[in-house]
Amino acid sequence: MYKLSIDAMSGDLGSSIVVEACLSFMKSHNDVELYVTGKSEELEKLKHERIHIIEARDTIPMDAGIMSVRRKKDSSMVKAVTLANEGTTDGAVSCGSTGAFYTSAMLFMKRLEGIEKSCLMAILPTYNEKGVMIMDVGANAENTPEQLHEFAIMGHIYAQYMRGINNPKIALLNIGSESKKGDETHQKAYQLLAADEQINFIGNIEGRDMLNGDCDVIVTDGFSGNIALKSCEGTAITLMKLMKESLMSSWKTKFGAIFVKDTLYELKDRFDYKSVGGALMMGFSKPVVKAHGASNAKAFGNAMELAYQMVKNDVVGKMKEGLEA
Repeated sequence: MYKLSIDAMSGDLGSSIVVEACLSFMKSHNDVELYVTGKSEELEKLKHERIHIIEARDTIPMDAGIMSVRRKKDSSMVKAVTLANEGTTDGAVSCGSTGAFYTSAMLFMKRLEGIEKSCLMAILPTYNEKGVMIMDVGANAENTPEQLHEFAIMGHIYAQYMRGINNPKIALLNIGSESKKGDETHQKAYQLLAADEQINFIGNIEGRDMLNGDCDVIVTDGFSGNIALKSCEGTAITLMKLMKESLMSSWKTKFGAIFVKDTLYELKDRFDYKSVGGALMMGFSKPVVKAHGASNAKAFGNAMELAYQMVKNDVVGKMKEGLEA
């Protein structure tokens, strides 16, 4: 029986969407137990023989700092992480503050041996519809070449066992495609990645080529990765707004919009975070999955599914083996 701890209290939309997601999740999974942390009076509907309510009266706010997280050991978020670290559960899911959840994991969960810094991985949509993993997207302000190498190994293993990609292509985000481009950190990282025969390193990739689908994993420091991620999100939102405004600008374009409406909805769905699942905090001893703060029940359920698949496929164990090789 697989076991997941679920933080029910920390998201923007409250506990109701988590309750809905948990009940739906249990209908399609008969090999899972859930340990849901939060206020019992808000979780009364979770009446199921495989759902356990763990009382947690405190909630970590979205703007919480390190000291705030450390002081709130009885919060729903910290309890969810602690349950996983202690071995009661096999992984943790939350839609709370990314910074607070990452801090909770850093303070109350062990890292994999050989990992200097964990990272945050997200999957971006691509032109060829394969999607591309990018890591780190904001857990660290800066990283060493050795840490970028560690990210590449973890990304390689995740792409193989979770995305079913044989010999995934790995690229390093840089300001040019040539091996000598970038600062000293990126040049040294290039050398480390090129020398590692475990991975299929294809060289540098520029920001403009990220969404082409030419690679499966993009390795970057957290500062650059966060800017790249939010630039892509912002561009997608702006383009959709411009298309809508253009189609509503005259009676002719409104008439034409009738014929392209279904295609536009399909395009919108390809960029919808709700279908992705969640961002994965890689490098910890258990799967730690961060759902979007404004997740609805569908999005949170997909984050739970990601954690479940991570546990079921023992991806963290395989990462440990890969780092030891």
